[in-house]
Amino acid sequence: MIAVIRRLNRLKFRTKLIIYYVFLITLPMVLISYAYYTTSSDVILKNASDSMQEVVKKNNQVTDIVLTRVKDQSLSLLADPDLFHLFDRPQPTDLLELLQMDRKVSDILNKYYASEPSIDSVQLVTSYYSFGGMASLTSRPTFVSVNPSKLRSSALYQEALKADGKMIWFPTYDFAKQFDQGELRDMDPRYRFVFSAAQLLKSSIVQNGVVKSWGKRTEYPMLLINFNESFFRSLKGSDSTTDGSYMFVVTPQGQIVAHPDPAKLTSIETSDWLENAIKAKSGTAISKVNDQKVLICYDTSDMTGWIGVLVVPYEHLLSDLPLIHTYSLYIAAILIAISIGVAYMISGWLTHPIKKLLVAIQLTGSGVFSTKIPEQNDFEFGILIRKFNLMNEKISDLINENYKTQLREKEAEIMALNLQLNPHFLYNTLNVINWMALERNEEAISKMLVCLSTMLQYTVKNKQELVRFEDDLTWLKSYLHIMEQRYYGVFETELVLDDIHPDCKVPKMFMQPIVENAIIHGFSAKSGGGLLRISGCGREGLLEFTITDNGKGIDEETLRSVQSPDSDTSGVGVANVKNRIKLLYGEPYGIDINTTMDEGTQVTIRIPMERG
Repeated sequence: MIAVIRRLNRLKFRTKLIIYYVFLITLPMVLISYAYYTTSSDVILKNASDSMQEVVKKNNQVTDIVLTRVKDQSLSLLADPDLFHLFDRPQPTDLLELLQMDRKVSDILNKYYASEPSIDSVQLVTSYYSFGGMASLTSRPTFVSVNPSKLRSSALYQEALKADGKMIWFPTYDFAKQFDQGELRDMDPRYRFVFSAAQLLKSSIVQNGVVKSWGKRTEYPMLLINFNESFFRSLKGSDSTTDGSYMFVVTPQGQIVAHPDPAKLTSIETSDWLENAIKAKSGTAISKVNDQKVLICYDTSDMTGWIGVLVVPYEHLLSDLPLIHTYSLYIAAILIAISIGVAYMISGWLTHPIKKLLVAIQLTGSGVFSTKIPEQNDFEFGILIRKFNLMNEKISDLINENYKTQLREKEAEIMALNLQLNPHFLYNTLNVINWMALERNEEAISKMLVCLSTMLQYTVKNKQELVRFEDDLTWLKSYLHIMEQRYYGVFETELVLDDIHPDCKVPKMFMQPIVENAIIHGFSAKSGGGLLRISGCGREGLLEFTITDNGKGIDEETLRSVQSPDSDTSGVGVANVKNRIKLLYGEPYGIDINTTMDEGTQVTIRIPMERG
C-alpha cells in the first residue's frame, strides 16, 4: 500500500488529477445510483400512498355529505309544526287513535326522508308505540318496526338519553341482538347488521312570535334512523385502488362498523396502527394483516368521528421497482464513463489560476468580501474569476439587504398582530348591542352607543402602535361599561391607575384581550359577585399593570399552552399581547400569569416606561 502511494506521488499533477477526479466521481455515482433506487421506491410508495389516501378522503367526503344532509333534515323535523302539534298532548289510549297518529307521523317522516335512498328505515319511538317507518314508501322488505320496550332497555337508547337532544351515531350492531328480538335472528345478516342515527326529539316552534315547547305531559319521542353497513362501501370516492385492496370503517374504540367480511362486523380491531390513527385523524401506516405487509390509509369522518380505512397489499405498490433498478445500473455506468472523459479534459485547464483563486477564497471565507482577483485571459477561468468577483459584490449587497428586510418583516409582523384586534372586537361589540336591543327596552342603549362611538373613533383614526395611556384608558373604560351592561350584576370593576402618568406610551389596546378573557371565561360560571381589579404602578423606568379577577381560573393545559415560548396559539388573546410586547420591547418584558382554579387569575404586564 505504501509503495502504491509513493508511486502515485511521483506521477504528474495532471495524471493524479485525473485519477482523483475519476475516483471522486465514481464513488458518489455509485452512492447516487443506490440513492436513486431507494428514492424511486420511496417516491412510488409516496405517490401510491397519496393516491390511496385521496380515495379514503373522497369516500369520507361523500358519506359525510349524505349524513350531513340527513342531520339537516332532522333539524328541520324538530321545527315541524305538524309534528309538534301531533305529540303536544297526553299519551293516546285508543288503538284507532294510535293508528291514525301513526299514519300522520309516517307522512311527516316521508316528507323529510323519502328522497334519501341511503336510509333503510326511520321511526319515532315512544314508550307506548313505534311510529312511522319508511317501508311503506320505499317497499323495503327488510323493514322491521322496533319494539318500544326493547329499545328503551338497549344501549342505543341510553346513549341517546345522555346526548340530551343531540344526534348520536351508533356503530354497526346486530338488530336482533341489540333489541332482544329473537324472532329476527334468522334474517339475512346483510340486512340484520345496521348502524343508526338516534336523537331524542325536543321539538319547539315559533307561533305568533312566541317560542313553544312540549310540556311535561308530552313524552319526548326518539328519532331512530337506520342505515345498512354496506352504505360505507357503496359510496366509493374513487376507483383507482389496486388489486387485493379493500375498505372498512372502524370506531375510535376499535369496533368495526363496515367490512367486506361479514364475520368481522361488530368485532374489535386491535391493530398497532389504530392508536396513531386516532391521534393523527388522517394519514398512512405500514402494518401486517394475516402476516402480509400492507399499506394502511386512514381518514376520520368529520360527521361520525369514525375512521375510514383502505388496506392495500404492499407488494402491489412496488411492482415496477425491478425495472427501475436495471435503469439505475445503466445510467450509473454511462455517467461514470462520461466522467472519465471529462476528467481528462478538465485536468489540462486547472493549473496556474487555481492558486490565486484559493487565496481569494480563503480571504472571502474570513469575511473580506471586497477581495478582487485580476481577470485571466483563459476563457474558463476568466468566467470563473468574473463570477467570483461578482459573487463577492452580491454577498455584500445581500448582507445589507437582509438586514433591512428583517427590519421590514418585524414592522409588518407588529402591524399584523395589531390589526387582528380591531375586527374581532367590533364583531363582539355589535353582538352585545344587538343582544341588549332585543332583551331590553332601550335602557342604557344610549350610553352604550356613546361608548361604542368613542371606541370606534379611537380604533379607526389612531393608527399608531404606541399611544398615550390616557387615550387607551378612555377606550378601556368604554369597553368595560359595555361589558358591565352585557353581564349586568355578574361583576364589578375597580380601577387603581392614578400612579400612571397620562402621557406614558403603551401598546394600543394592550389590556383589552386579558380583560375580555377575565369577563367571558373567568366569570362564565358566576351569576354575581365577580370582581375585576385593574391596577398599575411605575417605578425605575418600568410600568407594571395587574389585572385580577375572582373567576374560575385557568386549567393547567391552557396555562401551559399560553406560557410556552413555542406556543402557536392563534386568534386574539393573551398570546397576541405577549407577541406584541416581545416584538416592541424585546425579551425582558412580557406577561406573567398566576391562577388558582375556582379562586381567580392574576395577569401582570411589564413594559418599559416611555413618555412622548
